[in-house]
Amino acid sequence: MFVLTFIARLASSDMSALAQRLEQLEPTVGFAQTYHDELQGAFDTAQDALAAALLGARHGEFWVGIGVGSLTLPRFATALGVVATTDCEGAALNASRAAVELAQTGAPPRGICLNTRDREKAEQVTGLLRLLYRVTAARTEAEWRVLDLLIPGVRGQQKAVAQALGITSQAVSKTLVRSLWHEELATRPLLEHLMEQLNAA
Repeated sequence: MFVLTFIARLASSDMSALAQRLEQLEPTVGFAQTYHDELQGAFDTAQDALAAALLGARHGEFWVGIGVGSLTLPRFATALGVVATTDCEGAALNASRAAVELAQTGAPPRGICLNTRDREKAEQVTGLLRLLYRVTAARTEAEWRVLDLLIPGVRGQQKAVAQALGITSQAVSKTLVRSLWHEELATRPLLEHLMEQLNAA
């Protein structure tokens, strides 16, 4: 299981907007505000966990901690669909808490960190996550207006996005190059594979 903990880096960080975006990914354990500046929830798959982590990286608004490991969900609350991480137990919870604390360290701060039993592999995966975090955090609002309309892996979208935004297809293409969108898409499958390996272990 992948437990994610988000801590707001800025007083202006929009907790409710992040929570809404996270819920659209249909987490296994819904995201709840565990402290005034913190959200926590969990996913079964690395693909969803990575997508969620990068939502927190947007504009560098949140520290992101990913804990990989076991997570025991209470049966009754799960059946009712009201389970929260505060009702759960397992190594992934402690790993996520340690990960978000590590995300705040370093010079410059890491921004994001993955933590699990295999510390060496966790550090390697964290290195790749940090690259994507910085790419995501550096994007402008104008770039996000384009990227928010794209569906990864679907060809021929640029013309439709250009029409929706009232800009040229060339402007969309330049935005994708400038924002390193293609590089992100090429990197995600490897990261997801590595994260799934850690979860399986």
